[in-house]
Amino acid sequence: MIIEVKGASFDNIGACLMLTAVIQRLEFMTPDAVIVLSARGAMSSERRARLGALRKIDLRARRLDLNGATGLIPIFIRRHLQRWGVVLECDLDAIIDIAGFGYSDQWGSDYAIRHAAAEARRLATSGRHYIFMPQAFGPFRSKKTRDVIRRNLPFASLVAARDKVSYQHIADITDEFSNLVTFGDFTNSIAVIDAKLEKPPRPYMVIVPNANMMAMHNLNSAWRMTYRQLLSSAVTAAEEVGLATVLINFGGPMDQELIDELHTEFPETILAKVQSAAEAKTLMASAVVALSSRFHACICALSSGVPCMGTSWSHKYEALYQDYGVTDLLLTPSHRADELKDLLGVLVAPTSEVRKEIASRALSLKAETETLWKTVETVLIR
Repeated sequence: MIIEVKGASFDNIGACLMLTAVIQRLEFMTPDAVIVLSARGAMSSERRARLGALRKIDLRARRLDLNGATGLIPIFIRRHLQRWGVVLECDLDAIIDIAGFGYSDQWGSDYAIRHAAAEARRLATSGRHYIFMPQAFGPFRSKKTRDVIRRNLPFASLVAARDKVSYQHIADITDEFSNLVTFGDFTNSIAVIDAKLEKPPRPYMVIVPNANMMAMHNLNSAWRMTYRQLLSSAVTAAEEVGLATVLINFGGPMDQELIDELHTEFPETILAKVQSAAEAKTLMASAVVALSSRFHACICALSSGVPCMGTSWSHKYEALYQDYGVTDLLLTPSHRADELKDLLGVLVAPTSEVRKEIASRALSLKAETETLWKTVETVLIR
């Protein structure tokens, strides 16, 4: 079985967590499967080769999509390409899509969801499978995009929305269909590792910034004025309650400027040195508390029972914090420094009821993730 993991990248830790989770499960469910990754962005050949993955070439650009015609290429040419580690859409048995938040008007171009929906239909007509793993969808305002989704998306073998809002964005277009379901994010089941990481000698708080908080993607424009100060206030508050502060970059180059600014302002902060997504989760799982503006960093903390204050620039954060029963931990642009310190004092208490609630919800959500993987396995072995 040849399976493409679509939407995968090595650009940031969140993307690596999703890719890691899928590959780990595929090795268990379909140990003979050949993994394929598309040639995109910073998808380096070296890291793809390290995973033993083949490379898929997409014949598309903006509106033009020639992937459906790849089946016309003679088989002897395609076999020759495979010997060089290259496959085309017609060679695939299944696609597992982990785009995360790639299908939304908030990112501007709507070509991605149009191509994905059309690809789902093409695979279905030849008895193959397109699986959308839990992710955030929408909104979709373009009539052309909505028409493509309406005609094609129900052909997917599984469309898993990550939250009720995402589910509704799809259902409002397609109406409900049997393969449209809701599951939470699936990276919560990644286990921490036994690694000798550099950690502070005393209890610490982790801060994970996100440059998107101050970008045009964020519809709450008030954050552009207050976000940077909030990060500074968090470092000060952590020190006042006796915690060291560790800065982790989950977002790649776009977030490094914020981290550098914080470290310059507060030289005592510690810059995390992690070599993998699993190490990043392990470091977060060992923290007393966290403040994160990156979605998968929030999950790393919460799924490990670590209270995590969050900031939101998308509905996916509100949905996540509802799942964990801690919507009060989502900060607002109007949060004052003294309020932040008071909240931090509550969260670091060993007897904190919030901490108990998070731990309880984490177990329940991990059980839900196991159900998701059983559903995926059922689809793949049809």
